[in-house]
Amino acid sequence: MSSLGLPFQGAIRYYVESGYGTGTDPTDIGLPVSIRVTDARVGLADKHKMVRGFDSPLGEHLEQCTDFTFHLEYIPQCGDTLFEDAMIRSNPSLGCLLNTMSFYLQTNVCSQPSGPDMTTYWITGAKLKSCKVSSSIDNEYVYGMDFDVKSVVTDSDPTGSQPSDLLGDICAFNIAGSIKDGSGNKLAHLTNSIEVTMDNGVKSYFDHDSLDKQYAIEGEFNATGSCDISLDEGGGKHLADVLAQKDFDIVIKLGGTGCPEITLKDCRWKNTTIDENIAGGYIKENAPFTAEDISYASV
Repeated sequence: MSSLGLPFQGAIRYYVESGYGTGTDPTDIGLPVSIRVTDARVGLADKHKMVRGFDSPLGEHLEQCTDFTFHLEYIPQCGDTLFEDAMIRSNPSLGCLLNTMSFYLQTNVCSQPSGPDMTTYWITGAKLKSCKVSSSIDNEYVYGMDFDVKSVVTDSDPTGSQPSDLLGDICAFNIAGSIKDGSGNKLAHLTNSIEVTMDNGVKSYFDHDSLDKQYAIEGEFNATGSCDISLDEGGGKHLADVLAQKDFDIVIKLGGTGCPEITLKDCRWKNTTIDENIAGGYIKENAPFTAEDISYASV
């Protein structure tokens, strides 16, 4: 009898595909994600619905399209490459398109070398729909990625081997990093958290004669976020900045040398609420903003 699916026995690697859904032979050398993956979730949308007529309360099953998704959460390290490979699409040489990715996800790896107690998921045609980057005081940064997926194939025999682990430091909010504007100035005297969601507007398309996904096409790009900042000089300066609606960049450096740096370009503060109350402590706000574009570097 096969065993239960067990925690803390996972392995994952990724590949950049040459074309949508083409995959790459998983025996080829893959790329590491992080030594601290916290969640990897393969999803399949409803595969049937019930069709009824007025002559009976009983229904008939109607099969629906195969619509896979993949959710991945991990703590980034210095040297991370997945965010750039999956998220950045502003390069004209790529036709301003997203890369499509493949993931090789293994469960119950302690059951190796193979057998019915182990499942591998070969996830192909993955395009990044959205990514949330977040952290706060005394916490690590977390990337939460949601992919649209063309195909998922399962097997009990593992193929290939894991790439070497990333060796870079874990990225954490209070260690070596900074959150500044494009001129190198701090956003405020105190910044206690940040959360940014980048959405690529990816939509799935199916043909009339197949249950399988045919395309995943990028749409409009949107980046929204908020940061918990002190309202310096009693809040008047921030209110003036919101009213002025001038563009500025937010540069999120996730760590020291060699660590990711995400630049949110042409940001504007969206609104403000300045609350002076009896709670104690300084005046602060979770200030929302929007951005027009992003760029990424390891510096």
